Amino acid sequence: MIHLTHLDLKEVCVLNYDTKEDNRGIGYRLFSKRQLEEVGIYTEFVEEILNCPSKKGTLYGIHFQNHPRAQNKLLFCIKGSGLDFAVDLRRNSATYKKWVSVELSAQNRKQIYIPAGFGHAFLSLEDDTQVVMQIDNYFDAALSRTITYADPDLNIAFNILKPILSEGDKNAPTLRNSDCNL
Repeated sequence: MIHLTHLDLKEVCVLNYDTKEDNRGIGYRLFSKRQLEEVGIYTEFVEEILNCPSKKGTLYGIHFQNHPRAQNKLLFCIKGSGLDFAVDLRRNSATYKKWVSVELSAQNRKQIYIPAGFGHAFLSLEDDTQVVMQIDNYFDAALSRTITYADPDLNIAFNILKPILSEGDKNAPTLRNSDCNL
């Protein structure tokens, strides 16, 4: 069975599948299309990506894909832990520029569902963390975008002074200076 908790941005939610434990250890579902549909999430994931930040303090994002191929995402941690962030980038939304975060870890087995129209960021809290991301639209380099994590208009509390960033993330524009069309 799946348990769903809506966050302050109601479209973003945390999922937990029931865990079974016996003398062999634990087992739990990572994905069930049927159970997602039972809680109102209808999507067809077409790619699964594994990100493996080797160092604590590695920050991915804020990433998104513009229309016409904006992406729904489902993320969970299979090793280590991190903070996952969703940012509402839909210009006509009542919650535009608002954000939420949730800790994902191999221990808590939480998953976060981030619908199209939201930016996504992940900050590793441990060395050798592994995060799985499922997406419902194929990656399209022509539509892929990044916004700086330090955007003052978003004011996201990453609580890290010097994150480890890719060159793309280091040079990302603010939302105001991006061509975000969500």
